[in-house]
Amino acid sequence: MNKPATQFPDTYTYLNGSASKAVDGDTSGNVAGDMCTHTNRGTRSEPAWWRVDLKAYYNLTGINIYNRNEFG
Repeated sequence: MNKPATQFPDTYTYLNGSASKAVDGDTSGNVAGDMCTHTNRGTRSEPAWWRVDLKAYYNLTGINIYNRNEFG
């Protein structure tokens, strides 16, 4: 996909889990190996979120979400 992605709160400082990692095609989920996105918890007044700009309109029939996996 490789479309622009953003998240809030931004990544943990010790991991480079930028939002773009969620749309780079790597589904291993290895957060320690810098292979997936990772964000800090939000708060009640500012909950955590992630979004991608598909840059066009699509009729989606499904979305696959892969959770992080410490062991890749």
